[in-house]
Amino acid sequence: MNTRVLAVSSRNKITGAGTGEIDMAEVLDRLHDGVAVFDSDDKLIFANEVCRDLFQAIAESFTPGTPFAALMEAAGDKKMIADAFAGPGEINFADGRTMLLRESRMPSGGVVRTFTDLTEYRLAEQQIAYMASHDEVTGLPNRSLFMDRLDVSLRQAAREKTRIAVLFIDLDGFKAVNDRLGHEAGDMILHQVAVRLVARVRASDTVARYGGDEFTVILNQISNAQDVSRVAQSIVEELTRPFTAKRETVMIGASVGIALYPEHAETPDALIRVADKAMYEVKHAGKRGYRLAAQDRA
Repeated sequence: MNTRVLAVSSRNKITGAGTGEIDMAEVLDRLHDGVAVFDSDDKLIFANEVCRDLFQAIAESFTPGTPFAALMEAAGDKKMIADAFAGPGEINFADGRTMLLRESRMPSGGVVRTFTDLTEYRLAEQQIAYMASHDEVTGLPNRSLFMDRLDVSLRQAAREKTRIAVLFIDLDGFKAVNDRLGHEAGDMILHQVAVRLVARVRASDTVARYGGDEFTVILNQISNAQDVSRVAQSIVEELTRPFTAKRETVMIGASVGIALYPEHAETPDALIRVADKAMYEVKHAGKRGYRLAAQDRA
């Protein structure tokens, strides 16, 4: 069995059988992570090039004898410093970067700290999470996220003794336009619908694409049914205005059903069901309008 024998020949050299001397600094500079070695007084002994690149703005501070505390103070804000001194784990920098700090204590009392840049990994995670919870065409929350938000809104309304409204919106005449002009034009119209809907509600409310040509809205902390009716009427009027797709002017409309918490229902599924039923009543009555659900509870 051929075992390579390595021995430390000097402070910064390693001797390997048949290899000659290897510069330790050169070895550490080839790592993908930032590596910094501190003595028993937590003062810097060595930092590799990756570490200097990660902390490029304060690279000149990475000189032997600089305390770890001074480096962290120069690198970031108070929260970041607190994260760093809390021990190993993720550190969030003011510039948006995220790093993983690991520590390895040495028998001599010193410590080796490694820094791994997780920024791209975390951004990818956020992008995946966003894609899983948002509609690709409109950028709105999808059905899953809508139901989660509705559940949160209902819990908050129950605690604070407030009211909320759920609007179920179905586009009138969209299928015919989609069939005539194609899915690309249809997607353009759906995106425009989303923009108009968001403009009709408050930032604290939620607009979602429920599926196909159906949209849903949560109106939080409503004062009365009249206010909700005014919002629904403005949505109907807004979606009756002309749309443009592939240089063509397109006319559609919207049928809107409204359910109120706690008057009509107290659970997410029940509120959706009641609002959907009210929407279909608008459809049967001639479309392009809104209707508040009957007082009968679901």
